[in-house]
Amino acid sequence: MSTTENAGGRTSPRNRLRRMRNAVSTMIATAVLVVSVGVVSGPAFADDYPSWEDVKNAQSSETAKNEEVARIQGLIESMNAQVAEAQAVAMQRGTEYQAAQEKYDTADFVAAQLEAQAAEASGRADASNKQAGQLAAQFARTGGNDLTFNLLVGGDQFSNDLLYQLSAMSKLTEKTSQIYAQAEQDRNTATALTAQATVARDELRGLADEAQRLRDEAVAAQQAAEAALQEQEDHQVELQAQLQVLKENRAATEADYQKGVESRAAAARAAAAAGLPTLPFIAASGWASPFPGSFSSDEYGMRVNPVDGGYRLHSGIDLVYGGGTCGAYVYAAAEGLVNFAGWNGGYGNFIQIDHGGGVATAYGHNTQLLVGNGDYVQVGQPISLAGTTGNSTGCHLHFEVRQNGTAINPRPFMAAQGIEFG
Repeated sequence: MSTTENAGGRTSPRNRLRRMRNAVSTMIATAVLVVSVGVVSGPAFADDYPSWEDVKNAQSSETAKNEEVARIQGLIESMNAQVAEAQAVAMQRGTEYQAAQEKYDTADFVAAQLEAQAAEASGRADASNKQAGQLAAQFARTGGNDLTFNLLVGGDQFSNDLLYQLSAMSKLTEKTSQIYAQAEQDRNTATALTAQATVARDELRGLADEAQRLRDEAVAAQQAAEAALQEQEDHQVELQAQLQVLKENRAATEADYQKGVESRAAAARAAAAAGLPTLPFIAASGWASPFPGSFSSDEYGMRVNPVDGGYRLHSGIDLVYGGGTCGAYVYAAAEGLVNFAGWNGGYGNFIQIDHGGGVATAYGHNTQLLVGNGDYVQVGQPISLAGTTGNSTGCHLHFEVRQNGTAINPRPFMAAQGIEFG
């Protein structure tokens, strides 16, 4: 069996397995997924993986060989099942987080609109009161004095001018009353809108807290799924190789296997280096376009969602190319720390990058992610391939900018950084 630590100081498969199992257990304790077949079960891995010495020893008899084959097949099946369950939890938590974030974004946008409308109504009320006051002052200075003078001195022109002056005064009084009435109406409107905005703002704190809680759970679930997948990738190839050796009843050692691993790794590194795209234009501000050369197919703001018909905030801008949008590289708009990379409900495969100072960018509907949670990325670094995952009607990049957790219009923000969208 495998020992705790290899001679070269590397952590053994047993310890790596124990760490992964702890991570998966933590994830399941944090986010329990109820699906149509029931509740996600705990880790089902065996306590250890077979060593190449175990494989060699098992070849001593047909019975031992068959038992080892069955054990390895069971490990592979358990590993695949655990990965699938962990990924299902991650997708569910990501969907819940996206719904909570969307609810917060829409409520925040509506509250801001109410506050702006209240301020506008209050401004109109102040202007109306000022205008009415000016008319009243004018009446006091002119109309009232003239009428008093005519009543005192009489004269031939009194009868001719009196009706005109009375008519003018009546119209002036009527106009002043109308302005005061409009001012009162605007003031009442401002008060009502302010009250609505206050209620909306009071609800936002709870919505923001819920979105943050679900984001944390989604990140934990995604990390656990990644750990399970990494464990699978680390061991499935070796298990399959051991299984093949047993079935073919041939001699093979761990050294033989490692030679193949190193050869495949070198080929993968060479292929990855050859496939790196050219970095896009980077502005003097240190920002770059996330989708250089693209144009907008949908802007930031309230809209009827094209997928489900709901009326809510479209919290970003949708970017497309004239052709070949799906599979095109998406770039980090600025350097920063990836604080979410995984499934995010309607956003599909989603990435969010924290750039510091309360500013973050987000990238949705990707077909493939090239970075993971906790990665530090450079400006212009390829982070994903664009796609149409989640609630999407076609290939595009959904790009967001957030300030202190609140979605803002990306177009003016990016323009201030020297990046324009078509």
